[in-house]
Amino acid sequence: MYKVFTYGTLMKGQRNHHYLKDEDYVCDGILDDYGLKETGENYPAAIPMKNYRVYGEIYEVDDTCKKHMDELEEVGYLYDCNLVNVHTDKGDMDVFFYEYICDTSDMKTRIPYGKWNENPLDVDDADMNNEEIRKVMDSINAK
Repeated sequence: MYKVFTYGTLMKGQRNHHYLKDEDYVCDGILDDYGLKETGENYPAAIPMKNYRVYGEIYEVDDTCKKHMDELEEVGYLYDCNLVNVHTDKGDMDVFFYEYICDTSDMKTRIPYGKWNENPLDVDDADMNNEEIRKVMDSINAK
């Protein structure tokens, strides 16, 4: 089994969430020192950005699901899948994460607040609610 941090089209309410419909949601999380840029293709690019954060969801997935996710994310071409440490209200977790590996210099739009939603007028479907964010932030600040 793999724990995977999702922050884009695989999150609840987004178009590729069906890949995770039979998988176990673990919790929400925050990844430090990464930020999101809009690719212009209706999916986000997570790239290293000092002093920024990405908000997302963690799922526990089996081998078959992980393989399908790797194919969807075009691992080795668009993204690499790396282990990272994510803050959660259950403590820090090492999870797999899809990092964008293509050139982002022509991507001018940084996604504010590290939260992506392909349906920006329907923010409740994909964003962590304020209570979830507060729990995670409290657990980080308690350290």
